Amino acid sequence: MKVYKGIGKLENRPKNSVVTIGNFDGVHLGHQEVFSKIVQKAQRTSAGSVAVTFRPHPNFVLRPSAEPFLLTTYDEKIELIQAAGIQTVVEEPFSREFSNISPEDFIDKYLIAGLGAKSLILGYDFAFGKERSGSLDVMKKLADTRGLDLEVVPPLKIEGEIVSSSLIRKYLSEGSMQSVNRLLGREMSLKGFVWRGEGRGTGIGIPTANLLIEERKYPALGVYFTKVLWDGKELPSITNVGINPTFLSEDRAAPLKVETHIFDFKEQIYGDEITVKFYKFHREEKKFASVNDLLEQIKKDLLLAREFHNNKI
Repeated sequence: MKVYKGIGKLENRPKNSVVTIGNFDGVHLGHQEVFSKIVQKAQRTSAGSVAVTFRPHPNFVLRPSAEPFLLTTYDEKIELIQAAGIQTVVEEPFSREFSNISPEDFIDKYLIAGLGAKSLILGYDFAFGKERSGSLDVMKKLADTRGLDLEVVPPLKIEGEIVSSSLIRKYLSEGSMQSVNRLLGREMSLKGFVWRGEGRGTGIGIPTANLLIEERKYPALGVYFTKVLWDGKELPSITNVGINPTFLSEDRAAPLKVETHIFDFKEQIYGDEITVKFYKFHREEKKFASVNDLLEQIKKDLLLAREFHNNKI
């Protein structure tokens, strides 16, 4: 797969391609359905398969918020699109100027002249351009007048729910990992480098790997049953997402931390990149009256996590 940081970076303009466009945050099962149709049609028509996405996410430009909401990092998204079989990804820099492109210019200058689009396959909720003027109805009319084949992929429903990034964010905020994973079609994961923390876990005999992670949407604060991918191995673990309230004084800031304890693991992994896969929410994070009370609870958590890994995964 080839990845281009904007249409202007393409080495050779395609002459025949099947194109889809979207943010594809999370690359959930609905997105995967679109990609599957793109790949199949490209194979049938001897065309190239192209996915156009944006960086940064348009919300960061048009509706900025201090709260992180990305389900995947930009690089993780590209990796997942690649895994879906797409040949070319154009990661277009998004700006207010770009958001004001008319639907006509977008189709003529970007999709046809720039990407050689012969077919478009779009999600049911697609809209583009100034004030979302490029609705599906508008895109259909423009495609018809230009001889473009346009297919709209209907919403994908799982257990009566329409799969969407916003619904996944909702479940993630609730810690409903089974629901998150069902809609993603895989285990939700956090990837990051292991950095040296304050050593409290080691001090009480339960060392943890502290993750340095890019800004994105985290699961609800609490303790989770997880697995760690490291050095080609998948290792059972238990992970806390939170602020360590037992050790936090009222006058201190509370940075969010992701700390995972890997069972029966003695390797030195500071500076290594690991991936933590989330399976099940176990309990909320809470402030304990003493470190001993915290340690007693952690021991119970570890026993239940081992039982989960032994019986459920």
